Amino acid sequence: MLEYVFFDERIRDKFVAQLRSKGVQVSSDELIVEVPEDLDEALADEVDYCYEKLLQETAELMEEGEDALEKNVMGVHVALEDGSACTIRLDPELVARVLNCISMEELRDMAQSIAEGVQNPDNRPLCHT
Repeated sequence: MLEYVFFDERIRDKFVAQLRSKGVQVSSDELIVEVPEDLDEALADEVDYCYEKLLQETAELMEEGEDALEKNVMGVHVALEDGSACTIRLDPELVARVLNCISMEELRDMAQSIAEGVQNPDNRPLCHT
């Protein structure tokens, strides 16, 4: 399952409604929405695009609030070697810039690769074949 994290229930509910209207089976627990990984590529791209648009909407809502700076957070969920899960906190401004170039799924994949590399270091030269 792919997990999408939200910071506002209204935005989460919009995401769930949009996915369900496309026939995607989702489950939601608090502010996390789980989506099956086996979606066809076109639908998976639509899901990521929808999530990215709603992240921007979330950022705009947070900027309007009095406690905007306190809520300015971002994280990527990764699976650890022992089967547990971990959320890696990231600088939200950096993530916003990165998401102009890559998709949320690519960011998650990169974070997962980094987590795996930290758990199983490979100190061979990069040019090693």
